[in-house]
Amino acid sequence: MTDRQDPDTQQAGMQEAQINRALGVFMLVFAAIILVAICFTETTIGKLTNLGAGGIIGLIGGVMFWRAHTAAKKQDA
Repeated sequence: MTDRQDPDTQQAGMQEAQINRALGVFMLVFAAIILVAICFTETTIGKLTNLGAGGIIGLIGGVMFWRAHTAAKKQDA
């Protein structure tokens, strides 16, 4: 039996990988903006909130980007 997928399934997988890559990049950029906002926040609780939010959003975006990258590599192989 072959490991190859039919073209429709392969196309859907590639499209999902592209969407996840775009969302991952958006979330990473948004997290970077939040982390830069730490410099302009005056209170300690505000800085910690920005740090937590930026870290969580960045982690989610990074995982989305990484999974999309590995899925795209798997589709190409």
